This record gives sequence, structure tokens and C-alpha cells, in this order.
Amino acid sequence: MLCQVQQPLATPLAYPASEAADERLMGHRGGELPPISVVILAAEKDMAGLDVCIRGVLARSLNPVELVQVVAQRLPARSFDDLDSRVVWFDERSCAPSSRDVREYLRGLGRDPSTASWYFQQLAKLQCFDALPAGTPEHVLVVDADFVFLRDMAFVDGQGPSVLPYGYPLSWRLNTRVHRLPDHHTALEAAGRLIPGWLPVDAYSGMQHHMVFDRTILGEIIQRAQKAHGIPFWQAFLRTADPCKWTGASEYVLYRHFAARFFPERVRHRHVDAVDVIQAQGHGGFVLPEVAAAAEGSSLHAVGCHRFLHYAERLATMDYIPADLRRTVCAEPTPLQLRLDGGLLTIRNAVPPLTLA
Repeated sequence: MLCQVQQPLATPLAYPASEAADERLMGHRGGELPPISVVILAAEKDMAGLDVCIRGVLARSLNPVELVQVVAQRLPARSFDDLDSRVVWFDERSCAPSSRDVREYLRGLGRDPSTASWYFQQLAKLQCFDALPAGTPEHVLVVDADFVFLRDMAFVDGQGPSVLPYGYPLSWRLNTRVHRLPDHHTALEAAGRLIPGWLPVDAYSGMQHHMVFDRTILGEIIQRAQKAHGIPFWQAFLRTADPCKWTGASEYVLYRHFAARFFPERVRHRHVDAVDVIQAQGHGGFVLPEVAAAAEGSSLHAVGCHRFLHYAERLATMDYIPADLRRTVCAEPTPLQLRLDGGLLTIRNAVPPLTLA
């Protein structure tokens, strides 16, 4: 049975003032902060920008980084040796479930197996502690390989709470910082089916290409899902995803709102000002080093450069994009530049030469 998503409030939700706006959490290197591990999921399409992503994490994390684990099918063309001894490769074929397991399970459910790689990456993030060595820190920063941090940032504060991104609004209303919970959102409904009692806490998704996972909170998510469905977590996650959508669930939406509702003392939230360039997968187009270079001298905290299979199809099924905006971007699915500034979302075409300052 579908979880009943909260209806839009009579008064719109103004964007929350960032709880993490103080100097201890962004741009200040004084004091001691808890250590973290970092996990980066890298597909073949991400290899061109992987170095930039890794260097950004190592240079910009105010928390001591004990380990950077790159989960991928293969090593990049050259070794990580000249990056840092903390950077290690983990063969994604050793993950449980593997991408093949996910594909076969989806096929057994009568669903489109072409989404297997997308769901595999989500499950690898949600079960990231399973692939890390024993004794690693209690917090893991998971970063998409096509995203890079540009400014010093803390991901776990000195008192212990992890710092989570508000991310994109759950409904894309442009040029405003006043957002509402949507009447319908695939990721909200999937999370409600997976975890009894799960409900969103505000009008922000948590989706912004990174998340700080707390071992205790993730363990509780997995335990509750397995108890509710009587099957392994990864199977429950796939069964409760929307089979009619290319992106039928979201690990970041699931985690951020669960953590905020059930473990409010263990998390804080902040806006991360960033630009994401999105485009179809294929030859040409923008690459992450180019986008990062275009942001030099800007006030941005991070940038991303993302390539999507079935780009137009995915845009068409993103129910968080208002219908009129979806029609506009799908009519001519060119590269887009999405900018978040303190919760304010703007969209424009991404054209060379790219300037983000």
C-alpha cells in the first residue's frame, strides 16, 4: 500500500535557514573534527573526471580522511599512486548484490533490467559499510564521481552530528526560495513503501550528488526494511521502487528524511551552493575538469558534470519537474546548467564557453 505523502501546506514552506552556516563547518580549518571514510562510485563514463573528484575531496574536507574507496569495474588508465596512498580501488563485481544480481532480480520481477546499473549504485551506497575495512570511522561521505568540492567543508561537526545537504527542492519551482511538498513524488512514495512510518520532513530532497552516512542510521534503515518485508534489504528496495519510472527510488531522499525524522540529534543540514551541468551520454559535451575550471573565482561550493543514458526519457519521467518546465526541456533536450543558491534554483542552457563565476 502506498504511503500517504503529506499534502502541500496551505502556507508554502520557506527554505530553512542553514543550520550549518557557521565557520566550524565551512571554510575554517581550526579545531579537531571527527575522521571520515569516503566512498566514490565510478562508472565508465565518469573516468575522465575521477581524478578531479578525488582531489577535491582530499583537498577540501575539513574532516581527516582516513580512506577513499573508489568502487568501479576497473581502475582508470593510470594508477592512484600519484594521488594519495589513502585512495584504494574496490572491484564493484565484489559487491553484494552485484550489478548482475540486481539485473537478474529485476528481470525476475518482470521489470526493465536496463535500470540495473542505476539501482546497483544506490544499493552500493546504502550498504557502503559492508565493503569497507573493519575499524573504519562511523561516518562515510559518499560522493558521485562526477561531482567535485571547491571550498573547504566539514561533513561531521565537532559535536558528532553529520552535516547533510538540503539538496534540490522536491518540486522544482524556479527563481524562488519558497518551496512546497509535491502532491506526487516517486521517491517519496517508494521510501514510504520501504520503511513503515517514513515521511518527508520538509520540501528539500537531499539529492545533490553526495551524502554523509552514519553507520547507526543506515543500520536502522536496513533493519526496519528487512523486518517490514521479510526479505534482504536490497530486494525490498527494488520491490518497493516504482517500476514505471526510470528512477523509481532515491537513496538520498530515503536517507536524509529518515535521519531527520528519527535521528534529529545526529544530523544537521545546510545548503550547498553548486552548479550541475546535465547532458546526454555520448561523444563531445562538457567534462568535469572543464566545469570545475569554469567555476574558478566563483563563490560556488561545488560543481558537477553529469551524463545520462536515455537523457530525454529520464527528463520526461522526472515528476519533480513541473509539467510546463518538463515540456520545455524535453522539446529540445540540450545540456542544461542547474544552479542552486541557498535553495534558489535556476536553469539555463549550458553552452560553451562555460562561465560560472
